[in-house]
Amino acid sequence: MTKRLIIILYAINLFLMSCTSDSTSPFDIEYFILLFGGGSVIEKEKAITDSAQISDFLNKHEGIYYSKYEDESLDLRYIIENDKIYTGYNTEVTGTRTLFGTKLQIYIPGKTTGTGYDKNDEMFTFNFATNQNIYLFANAIFHKDSYSIATGYSYKIGEAIEELKQYSGNYYYYDYDDTKKYYILIDANGQIYIDDNLNITYSTASIKDKVLTITYTKTGETKIKQELHFYDDKLIFGNSWINDQLQYEALKRYDLFSPYNGTYTGKDGTTDITLTVTSNEIKLSTLGRYDTFTPVMSGNTLILYQYSSRYPTKEYKFVFNNDKVTYTKPDNGGTVILYKQS
Repeated sequence: MTKRLIIILYAINLFLMSCTSDSTSPFDIEYFILLFGGGSVIEKEKAITDSAQISDFLNKHEGIYYSKYEDESLDLRYIIENDKIYTGYNTEVTGTRTLFGTKLQIYIPGKTTGTGYDKNDEMFTFNFATNQNIYLFANAIFHKDSYSIATGYSYKIGEAIEELKQYSGNYYYYDYDDTKKYYILIDANGQIYIDDNLNITYSTASIKDKVLTITYTKTGETKIKQELHFYDDKLIFGNSWINDQLQYEALKRYDLFSPYNGTYTGKDGTTDITLTVTSNEIKLSTLGRYDTFTPVMSGNTLILYQYSSRYPTKEYKFVFNNDKVTYTKPDNGGTVILYKQS
């Protein structure tokens, strides 16, 4: 499944994305997120678009950001360095950047020459918290066609709303086969229609300040609440709740590897060991290309967490001190001194 597909399904069908609210976070975390609008669209009159101001903001938040899964494994999600944001795959996240308070949004237009999911616009909302975390939202974006009846969209969300008449249309994204997939339809009377396959048993709708809020209960008593923003003839996902829990991905910040860039070598008996450090990548010669591990830098200590479905997590620990590194091997395997090469 492609990342683009995951982003779309996260915002459209919230059950299909592994990114959920942090159940261990106290209520004040959600309060902080919502204080600056959470995943909602930044209003134009409040937006900072000056590149110098945004660069200065990002430079203050340099680091490597991870998400943690239920099995305690970590996934390197984003790198912020030199006022740029990169994915864990070292691909720069480019697009139109706007800033308000501690909230940064990046709007990425779809590819005009692509097909399927590549043609969809994307938007990400990064909320930078005082606890050094980022609370991340993926905002699906739907374009509008003129309203027309569509097969499979007969379920009504709430009652018709007078103010919705001006937003009448079929709101869509591009599916994998390059066809238009509708999220909601709004007819000339202001009535909302949604996919019958969602198996909704109860629903309500309201609108205030161009933000449409829909709430519905699915078979099985799962309650969904979504805020949808009418913005420049588009419909954009904002905050969403499942069973009253705000949905977001919590990313934890660690230091960058950059201060320790270089190649470090040593011997463990007759085995040569090489540690290679670049600003966003770590390589250890004793770990093969197919070994799965996640590097975490905190202060002058680097730990490589090696995960396995069959064995407990192994920790490879490296403590940097001037031009040498003390390497503690996993499983009480002893220590090795590695020296930086000039």
